Amino acid sequence: MSAKWEAALDRWAKAGLVDAPQADRIRQWEQTQRRGEGTNKLAAIAFSFGALLLIAGLLLFVSAHWEAMSPAARFGLVLGMVAVFHLAGALCGSRSPRLATALHAAGTGTLGGGIYLAGQIFNMAEHWPGAIMLWAVGAALALALLRDWPHVLWLAVLVPTWLWGEWLEDVVWSGSRWQNAAPIVGTVLLAFAYLGAQARDDDAIWRRSLSRLGAITLVPACIILGMVDSGWGIRSAPEGGSTALLLISWIVALALPCLVAYCLRGRGAILLLLPAVWSLVVTQFHWGSNGDEAALYALYALAAIGLAVWGVRAQRAMLINLAVFGFALTVLGFYFSSFLDKLDRSMSLL
Repeated sequence: MSAKWEAALDRWAKAGLVDAPQADRIRQWEQTQRRGEGTNKLAAIAFSFGALLLIAGLLLFVSAHWEAMSPAARFGLVLGMVAVFHLAGALCGSRSPRLATALHAAGTGTLGGGIYLAGQIFNMAEHWPGAIMLWAVGAALALALLRDWPHVLWLAVLVPTWLWGEWLEDVVWSGSRWQNAAPIVGTVLLAFAYLGAQARDDDAIWRRSLSRLGAITLVPACIILGMVDSGWGIRSAPEGGSTALLLISWIVALALPCLVAYCLRGRGAILLLLPAVWSLVVTQFHWGSNGDEAALYALYALAAIGLAVWGVRAQRAMLINLAVFGFALTVLGFYFSSFLDKLDRSMSLL
């Protein structure tokens, strides 16, 4: 039963579906089942940090001894790192599902390092976004086979990273300026889509994890969005770029979050239009002039209020907390960048 079972039980009791003795027995049974939740959370945290440390330790070991290894030993180590983790996860899957999940996640994590190391061994052509694409394909295959939440997160991180890499490789590193706000707009919309992954009565761990990823991504993405003073960038192509590339980047930036939101929420994805319009409006204001800065702060305050309304309607405390945090950052930013400069030093300290 979900964490909101008490409210549901009260509604059932008032409706006469269960009597008072039955409701008391249900409460007693749920309380006994929830005693081990703290231990389970600590175990999940321990397995997660253990998997991260394991990946980091192996990569550090390989980098420290890379020059001393022969090409055959290097390639064997690359294949072994991926195979051993997934094999160990398969062997202990029936005895310890949490450990198996951590090992499979570590195996997919080492896959990325293995792809880059294999490219170095065989002196392949350098195009680093392509390696991330292969990594994302491996994570997608693992998700199709395992159906676990870490690979949902792997895929949710790797696909946008690959798209960002392709854009940076084709636009920025080709010698042009950043005249296109499409990638950061797409990141903001994708964070909103991830936030909406968790429904009111759905306690699936992969949805909760995806929603938390969206919360972590949203704040820095919105801050960067306010710093992009390039507008939409469609009227004129940047140096070394083309109008077709700009149009493609905007199509991907708008279509991918909408597709993700539709897969997660169905018809509820229509609400993504609100943050889409807000993001496009924000890109039309520039830092440096007092009028634009005041408008930007007003837009961020409006976004925080809208996020709080969403949290109240969806009965999700995380959205409300995120809205309060965003509103506080907006007030602090306005105070230190605009209001503080208009006061004497002594008055500002007071």
